[in-house]
Amino acid sequence: MSRTQRRRRHERRLGNEAGQSLVEFALILPLLLIIVLGIIDLGKAFGYKNDETNLANQAARAAAVNSCPGGCSDISNWIISQAPSNELKNGGGSISSTGLTQAGAVTFTFPSTGTPNHCVGDPVKVTVKVHYNWLNFLKVGGVLPTLGTDITGSATMRLEQSYKNDPTDKYTASGTISGACP
Repeated sequence: MSRTQRRRRHERRLGNEAGQSLVEFALILPLLLIIVLGIIDLGKAFGYKNDETNLANQAARAAAVNSCPGGCSDISNWIISQAPSNELKNGGGSISSTGLTQAGAVTFTFPSTGTPNHCVGDPVKVTVKVHYNWLNFLKVGGVLPTLGTDITGSATMRLEQSYKNDPTDKYTASGTISGACP
């Protein structure tokens, strides 16, 4: 038996392998799609993080000068109205609950400065926080658990006007102690 005949007989025993690649691709495709869509979702989360940091910077600047841009009466409400997307502003989709309209989503605090009052030069910190649901599109009928994390953006600036915590202030901050500034 010649070498060519042996090779042909061997090829007939193995059979046709034409569909093998298609089967392997079908097995790998779901995992590949989850990875690609996960990377896209991660990019979306980083975009929201950047948006929140930008909103916190704007709020910290407004709080530092105790002035709401455009003559508004409350910096928190103004910041919520400045959110770049309805999903971030009102929740839904990947952002759970009610988004930035949820109580405590925009907070103003004074880091401890060791003084009993908050005067010119003291820091005010603004935090903007929402809960982000990872791979939200995989929630089909509530079969899969919701995996999520809080995404937070923050900014700190120094006061240019003393904070008195009275009705004329454009924001309400926690950690306030009344007292006179030197």
